[in-house]
Amino acid sequence: MSSFSSMPYVLITGASSGIGAAFAREYATRGYSLVLSGRRVEKLEELAHELRTSDIDIEILPADLLKGDDVQRLIARLQQETNPVEILVNNAGFGLGKDFLSASVQSHLNQVEVLAKVPLALMHTALGPMVDRGRGRIINVASIAAFTPGGTYSAAKRFLVSISESANLQYAARGVSVTAVCPGLTRSEFHHVMEVSEPQVPGIFWLSAEQVARTAITANIQGKAVVVPSAPYKIMRWSNALLPQKIIGKALERTRNY
Repeated sequence: MSSFSSMPYVLITGASSGIGAAFAREYATRGYSLVLSGRRVEKLEELAHELRTSDIDIEILPADLLKGDDVQRLIARLQQETNPVEILVNNAGFGLGKDFLSASVQSHLNQVEVLAKVPLALMHTALGPMVDRGRGRIINVASIAAFTPGGTYSAAKRFLVSISESANLQYAARGVSVTAVCPGLTRSEFHHVMEVSEPQVPGIFWLSAEQVARTAITANIQGKAVVVPSAPYKIMRWSNALLPQKIIGKALERTRNY
């Protein structure tokens, strides 16, 4: 493994496309070396080829977060003392696109595994060395759905928000910043797979993956525990507590974000 990078390494899960790839590109423009993780090796290799330079080292670490051995490889990389990971981006995830009973219980459990349990394990692993070094950053990609009653997806994302707030509160004074970014509809493969498109939802509610990544990185540097990109979603976050549940339910049915 190369040891030439003078900049910290950033480990990004779900880096093969969408928001994960946007994080990779944004950190690369800032000169960081990258550890790209995801299920689609060919996509990771394409991204690595695009971003690798003489000054930027890029590692590819394929992983299916539903496979314990793959998760253990990520944990081992976070524990590595050579070329240590100083920034962790927990981005991997998926939606079910179904109401609660239409999806199998195993599908729900898999979603909790990928959206909550694995990010928790990676956070816990990364935090120890970061605290020991007195510096480090963690970004957890949550969702505006964390503030709505949207089933398993929303519950798992709410978990990410809560654990991020807690960790940031506990470890900010020791040099580690933990941020949950809560985007809404984003132009990416995620919503394409979920069959949500712009004709269904007004354009003002659509974000770019680049906008989400930049907003998250800026907020993380500023030490913010939670950030919601764009004004419409900031309003939505606080109005959800006041709107009747029936109205919220109708909106969720349109995006099928469960």
